[in-house]
Amino acid sequence: MTIQDIMNQIRDIKGDFQNGNINSEELMEAMDDLIHDVEGTDAYAGFGTSMEDDGFYDDLPDFSQLKV
Repeated sequence: MTIQDIMNQIRDIKGDFQNGNINSEELMEAMDDLIHDVEGTDAYAGFGTSMEDDGFYDDLPDFSQLKV
């Protein structure tokens, strides 16, 4: 993400708030999202680790004999 991208997003967020398109809670969420984007972190940082990918879901159950 370039500095120009960051500045554009800040301007968009500010404009949305000033125009009443978002409330203060949504403003904070947008700022948090921008911070995460800039830092390169996200809410799913723990996913994709070797602990998550242990092959547990490799074999799908056979529902062909299931009677409803």
